[in-house]
Amino acid sequence: MEKNTELIKRKRKIVNSLFLVISMCFGANAQDSAAVVVDSSESSVVSIDLSEVPDSLLRSTIDSVSKLLSIEDRAFISNYLLDNHPVYTTGWGRTGNLLPQSTTFSDKDTFNFTLIEDQESFYINEFDSFNWGYGPRWGRMHRGWDLQMDVGDTLRAAFNGVVRYAQYNDGGYGNCVVIRHLNGIETLYAHLSKLDCEPGDFIRAGELIGLAGSTGRSSGPHLHWEWRYMGQSFDAMIAIDTSNYLLKADSLQLTGSSLQDPPEYKIRKTATYHTVKSGETLSHIARKYHTSVSSLVRKNKLRNPDQLQIGQRIRIR
Repeated sequence: MEKNTELIKRKRKIVNSLFLVISMCFGANAQDSAAVVVDSSESSVVSIDLSEVPDSLLRSTIDSVSKLLSIEDRAFISNYLLDNHPVYTTGWGRTGNLLPQSTTFSDKDTFNFTLIEDQESFYINEFDSFNWGYGPRWGRMHRGWDLQMDVGDTLRAAFNGVVRYAQYNDGGYGNCVVIRHLNGIETLYAHLSKLDCEPGDFIRAGELIGLAGSTGRSSGPHLHWEWRYMGQSFDAMIAIDTSNYLLKADSLQLTGSSLQDPPEYKIRKTATYHTVKSGETLSHIARKYHTSVSSLVRKNKLRNPDQLQIGQRIRIR
């Protein structure tokens, strides 16, 4: 009985907050418009129609209301967004599809985002060192940041949003989480040792989504962190000041060119080699190039990996 009473109190807070938004938008009589409907016991929200509420006000309200609820109790927020909000009704895809949309942009395209609205937050995970940035690497595109961490370090969401993907990915990401945020951007978190969220969860910025690890194609514990828009990756450095790892501004403008692979990626296809120096081991070389010892052994057909010669050339890629 006590639990039900607390549930009713929480739902009443939700309804009051939503009524307040509607009143602000449409005047004092908006509470009679049946924009929010509750059952006779006031224990659950039956339907919500906020389609006419400005997006900035909707985001602020969702941010305020979600603070009052557990992840389980926020299901109606996720359901509303997935059914009605343009950020979520396009290119969502089925569960298990890592990248359901991949849009081609021209250099003249321009996109504007409000990264955080009103009291919304931004969170960047703590890390030991910045291992690698965005861009071409050994003939392939590295589409995110590699942040050095220990196995079991907590990982948290960057912005408010809905989890779209949370499972093991056999394409190299290992345990992977993708969150589509209310600002329209997706963030991807790879190589996790444990997943602590599910598709459809509404997650607030700074809330736990999993633990760092080294699953998938990984040479050691770290977080591989990507930013994407409509399936295309871009460098988070556009939005984040790497001197303090805070947002440069609450808003962001992307151009079509920033959502395209750089020209050097298209021509850098030659093999990469390392020349062995005194004291180096295969393990040391593997760590340096973020690959595995087994991969180096296979590529170089090494019969005795423990006996490298100074000056020996080791193929990396």
